[in-house]
Amino acid sequence: MRKNNIKGSKLGVLVAGIIFITGSLSGCGTAKSVADDTSGTQKVEASEIQSKTEETKNTENGSNDQITSNNEDNKEKTTEKKELSPLSVSYPAGNIRVTVNILALQKGYFAEEGLTVNPVAIGGNNALTAINEENGELDILTAGFVADVQAIGSGYDLTFIAGTAVEGGAVIAKKGNADKFKGTDLILNLDQVTNAKLGFSRNEAAWIVTRQYLLDNGVAADTIAAIEDEASGNISYYEDQTATAQAVQKGEVELGFLPMEFALLYADAYDLEIVAAAGDLLPNYVCCREVTSKKRLSDKYDSYVAYETARIRAFEYYKKGETDAEIKADVVKTVAEYSGKEPDYVETYLYGGVTKFAVDPNTNGIQKYITAAYNSGVFTGNAVDFGTYDIKQNIDTSAYKKALDNLIAENPDNTFYTGLLTQFTESN
Repeated sequence: MRKNNIKGSKLGVLVAGIIFITGSLSGCGTAKSVADDTSGTQKVEASEIQSKTEETKNTENGSNDQITSNNEDNKEKTTEKKELSPLSVSYPAGNIRVTVNILALQKGYFAEEGLTVNPVAIGGNNALTAINEENGELDILTAGFVADVQAIGSGYDLTFIAGTAVEGGAVIAKKGNADKFKGTDLILNLDQVTNAKLGFSRNEAAWIVTRQYLLDNGVAADTIAAIEDEASGNISYYEDQTATAQAVQKGEVELGFLPMEFALLYADAYDLEIVAAAGDLLPNYVCCREVTSKKRLSDKYDSYVAYETARIRAFEYYKKGETDAEIKADVVKTVAEYSGKEPDYVETYLYGGVTKFAVDPNTNGIQKYITAAYNSGVFTGNAVDFGTYDIKQNIDTSAYKKALDNLIAENPDNTFYTGLLTQFTESN
């Protein structure tokens, strides 16, 4: 049964026995092949999470907050729910891009929806294979996107069901040089950008988005292809984000392309500044998506609806922290304790413009990014031609939409939920 949201409640307790193995999922900043990661899995006992949730619920005080509040009739409606199948969900070790899922677990939203969620640390090819196989150990992968699409291109039975984050890339220059790359009528000065020496890791999302922006504003594909030819001397590819930042600092390249968190992290250390946020060039482009298999979604559909309901409520709690200092402090504390990250870092990451959380499936954003990535050559060599393939075959928004509809029916005056419905209509 759902309870009223508790302002400033202290559910940020690490569950004993959670042991994550080394390894992470392919992130949103740089695309990886599904074969790039061969890390294993480790499951958490759901009973421990449920036990912690129940202990804490017995000590919490009520709140009259509009957010996720339910009247007595609604409480009665939620008491008679059929037993739900548990879900195994990826929680990458130390990764706070999955903050919404951390809150849904640690604040007890999953438990309140009658759902047991087993956190699993698994990444790359193992994660996608575990979802695709009938007896695999994973139901939902929460981080990454390009590797998911590549797996679909290899015949995997995958479907996108919701979102984790959107945008999150940056175009950077050495401090003092950024203005010359900024446009007047356009965000970027196309002549300056196309004549600059560029640097980034291969398949960097910030470059994929910038590349599409250049195409959309009249730069010829042949011109961009010439820039991307390493033999031309106009571009350098680096092993990682640190090497890219150092190259910009040393003047080896004039423009670099990084995930936003690295752009902000390295700004002072390497004397950098941001020319443009990639999200300004392609608004609402997708980063990490929630992916499952079509069969798992069909077999455990009610569990997926409960899962999305809990995530929407957790997202609402996170967003409330943007204007409520007490809730913000609780969110930061909860995520810091769960992830092992320093609170100052967590606060900056969550509320300092580093990332943009979004639970909406965002069909339009998926299509736009796949087009941009295909144009940049990311999806070449797949069995599926993503230049013509209809990715909507692998998007199922129904569980998210049903969860949102249910919440609106129970809370018709909740403007946060109706705002999400408007976003859903526009983005899907």
